[in-house]
Amino acid sequence: MLESVKDRVIIGPAFGLVHNSVFEGDVVGMTKEVVEAMGLPRKLEHTVASYHEMRKRGMRVVVGGDYGFTITPMGQNARDIGHFVKFFGYSPAGALKCATEVGGDLMGLKGELGIIKEGALADILLVNGDPLADQSILVGPGNFDLIMKDGKMHKDWRRPDMRSELITQLY
Repeated sequence: MLESVKDRVIIGPAFGLVHNSVFEGDVVGMTKEVVEAMGLPRKLEHTVASYHEMRKRGMRVVVGGDYGFTITPMGQNARDIGHFVKFFGYSPAGALKCATEVGGDLMGLKGELGIIKEGALADILLVNGDPLADQSILVGPGNFDLIMKDGKMHKDWRRPDMRSELITQLY
């Protein structure tokens, strides 16, 4: 059924909340028994299987989800890119596309946001490492060497005049 509208529908798994509850619930006091009683391991298993199928069928899936809770704090959203690789079978480049290009399309900015080309909005994040090899470098500002938003430089670790401000913000 979804395949018939795959060019018009974008799906978001909101996977972080279930993932963190199952694998990191103890951090917020969720015992293994509580996680089991809530059926979360089974939900995780079914979610993984469903999104594998959606990927295989060419459905557009966007990275994003329920962040801003104790178990899924703000600033950790980029972990979902790694989850797309590890759990849903995306290539690292495919997962990044789900976070950028598909996200831009979802916001009605297809061809303007989530891509690098002349005339696009020029939101660029330069990280200290290779996100295709290690998606975790996209989590947290410590690995962000440069941030450009709408073509304007906001943070550039390489510029001495911005370094002291960045150090203050990071620590």
